[in-house]
Amino acid sequence: MKNRILFSILSIALLGIFTLASLNVSGEIKDEPKGKSPVVTLSASNYESETSKGLVFVDFWAAWCGPCRRMAPILDEIATEYKDSVKIGKVNVDNYKKFSIDKGIQALPTIVVYKDGKEVDRIMGLVSKDRLVEVIKEYSAKKAN
Repeated sequence: MKNRILFSILSIALLGIFTLASLNVSGEIKDEPKGKSPVVTLSASNYESETSKGLVFVDFWAAWCGPCRRMAPILDEIATEYKDSVKIGKVNVDNYKKFSIDKGIQALPTIVVYKDGKEVDRIMGLVSKDRLVEVIKEYSAKKAN
């Protein structure tokens, strides 16, 4: 009987500790986005319209992909700092498997670069912020064909 009571108390205490550990100092859940992100979530239905105008980077990623997770904060910075020059969109390949295959995605992460609806470049693998800035400058300077 004492063991059951002790087990129940410990279970409740551990549940409370795990709940508190998932909260940050301000009481917000850590996984929740902080503010509106300039990164656009793309799907098969909005892909064409979102990539049709201007310079657009589309990040094909997956939650289980380590390099993709390392790339995410870099893309968030680019989306914020260069919001007047480039739009950043993300496609989760696990949610859109057939669509990703149809787009020719063979490695993760892959960033497909569009200029006014036309694919102009493809960047595969983890790359630096500096490399992405070079691409922005290169295609911002070029006129669309």
